[in-house]
Amino acid sequence: DGLLSSLVHLNTISLARNNFNSFPLGGPTQFTSVHSINMECNTIDKIPFSIFSLAKYLSKLNMRENALTSLPLDIGSWTALVELNLATNQLTVIPEDIKNLQNLEVLIMSNNQLKRIPPSLGQLRKLRHLDLEENKLDSLPQEIGYLRELTRLIVASNQLTQLPRSIGSLSNLTHLNVGENNLSLLPEDVGQLEKLEQLYINDNPNLDVLPYELALCTNLQIMSIENCPLRSLPQEIVAGGPSLVIQVS
Repeated sequence: DGLLSSLVHLNTISLARNNFNSFPLGGPTQFTSVHSINMECNTIDKIPFSIFSLAKYLSKLNMRENALTSLPLDIGSWTALVELNLATNQLTVIPEDIKNLQNLEVLIMSNNQLKRIPPSLGQLRKLRHLDLEENKLDSLPQEIGYLRELTRLIVASNQLTQLPRSIGSLSNLTHLNVGENNLSLLPEDVGQLEKLEQLYINDNPNLDVLPYELALCTNLQIMSIENCPLRSLPQEIVAGGPSLVIQVS
């Protein structure tokens, strides 16, 4: 057994910014009492199957900047997780079983190789922060509209050509970043985002028109439309008042 197994009351583990290329020896018992694990900035290429089978208190896992290419088949058993950071790896798939992480509030998977989002992601009803920036997504599932607690949705730097109309159901959304994609229009349903404060639609080379329904987002404070071929702005949006900053360059 490894050193961690003998530290039975350990509840926070940080092995960040080292040269680990695998999980510490010791098996599942070393994580029995652990609440938080930070292993960012290593070269770990896989999370061993069943390594967290005894980690019933594990609420925060940070594996950012490693070399993960896939996730273990038992990811659905990590049911205590509240925050999961898998940014800057080489992941190509989000397992369907992620739907079992019913306590998850923060999911960060930016800078990976994801091509699709499973519809089951819509079952994460407590999710507040979803970051999928810098992947290879060309669409979002309609089921994303079920994430009613979501306040931040970041899908910038993908290959999205459209947004699902169900995005209008994200009634608590305050921050939406869909910049650097291939959008040609925004669904009029964005006008239902009454709490939206920041909207980034910059660098969409085919986006030449905005829906006037955006004017219904009365809490909007920042709208970035830089590097879009917009011919004009609907007067209803321009009349948003002095609190709205429109970034055009």
